[in-house]
Amino acid sequence: MADLSTQNPGGFAQRAATAMLRAGGGTTASLQMPPLQADTSDAGQIGLNAPGFLSLPLAPVVFRKARVALGDGQLPKYELLVSADAVAAQVSQLKLSSPQALFGQASGVVVAGKLFLIEAVSASESQGEAYLYRLLLQDAGGEWPM
Repeated sequence: MADLSTQNPGGFAQRAATAMLRAGGGTTASLQMPPLQADTSDAGQIGLNAPGFLSLPLAPVVFRKARVALGDGQLPKYELLVSADAVAAQVSQLKLSSPQALFGQASGVVVAGKLFLIEAVSASESQGEAYLYRLLLQDAGGEWPM
């Protein structure tokens, strides 16, 4: 039997996901983006100056260890659950075309001062609109100056 009810996307799923992330111990993560302007000095052109990164805050997020079976020599994997509202705010601020463009340009994610590399991104949707993003992360093995 077909569902004949009116289904107007009203942002209910986005608000519910944001509330769940806050209630689940939500914190802030920083998406590390390459600088918008290139270093045009002579030292910057030949790579002597370390490039700066834009640190874009994403909140609320929940960070947890992924339940992945580890083999010998493999690093543990983590997942970051991010509110779609936080992602949409950064996409519009940077004037990007989509969340995939945002995550594709990111160099990594900093959570509690530790740098993680993004391995995969998936979105949970309701009525054709994303309400939650799941980032699969791998420890980059370094501390990030905050």
